[in-house]
Amino acid sequence: MDDEQKKISLPEIIIMVMIVGGADLFDVFVGLAAAVPVIGQILLFGNWFVDIFVLAIVQFWLIMKGGIGFRKQATVLVGNLAEMIPFLDILPIRTAALLVAIYMINHPGITEAVKTIK
Repeated sequence: MDDEQKKISLPEIIIMVMIVGGADLFDVFVGLAAAVPVIGQILLFGNWFVDIFVLAIVQFWLIMKGGIGFRKQATVLVGNLAEMIPFLDILPIRTAALLVAIYMINHPGITEAVKTIK
């Protein structure tokens, strides 16, 4: 499939992966800094706001792309909600879920083939 036919272009993918990847890196930093008595607790509290902010950005971006079904929205939503579980957020679940959703959006024939296999 050519780049012109893909719903999500490469610059959009790079920008969204930078936003989500940056949030995941912040999660790792917060997870490591959680052992520090006062600063770690403040960062843990602030991390929830970062998670909610990134969740809102990603969901709004997917909605604005238009024509993206519930399954792709739910994939990213589950990844973002898994990041809100303390100490599980060190894993890059949100970034992996975003990349899977982008792949499903840009390659609809593969996702349709998977549906028919079930």
